[in-house]
Amino acid sequence: MGIFYINSIKKIMRNSSKRVRFSVILLSLITIFAVNFANAQTAPSVSAIPNKKSYSPGESGVLTLTFKTGSKVKIPKDPEVTVNLSGDIEAGGLQDYSGGEGDYISGSKVKYNFTVPGNAASGSTITVSGSVKFGYCTVTDGVCKIGNKEFTAKIRVK
Repeated sequence: MGIFYINSIKKIMRNSSKRVRFSVILLSLITIFAVNFANAQTAPSVSAIPNKKSYSPGESGVLTLTFKTGSKVKIPKDPEVTVNLSGDIEAGGLQDYSGGEGDYISGSKVKYNFTVPGNAASGSTITVSGSVKFGYCTVTDGVCKIGNKEFTAKIRVK
C-alpha cells in the first residue's frame, strides 16, 4: 500500500508539474501579447481642410493637413512630411513647420500652399486628392513608424 501511495503522489506531482509549466508558459504568452497590444500604434488618420470656403480664380490658399493621433502619439519633424497632390490646382509646397515642441510638429498640423488656376470656372468645385507620407512616434517608448495616408479636399471657386 505504501508503494502504491508513493507512486500515486509521484504521478500527481508529475501531472501537476506539467500543469504548472503549461500555466507559466500560457501566462507568459498572454503577457507578451498584452504588452505588444498596449504598445501597438496605428497610423494616424489625416484630414485636409482649406483655409477659406471659396476662392477666386488665380487666388492662393492654404490646405491644412491635420494628423489625428492617439494621446501618446506625435508627429516628428524628421523624417520630413512629404505631400503629393493631384487635381486642378497649382501646388505651392509645404509651409515651414520647424518651430514647435522640440522634435515634434506643433499641433500635429502642417500647411500646404496652393493656387487656384486663373482659368477655373466660376461656381465650380475642384476636388484635390493627395497623399501624405510622415513619421509617427509613441512618446512613451520612442518607437517610430512611417505612415502614408490619402486625403481629399474640395475647393470651391467663386
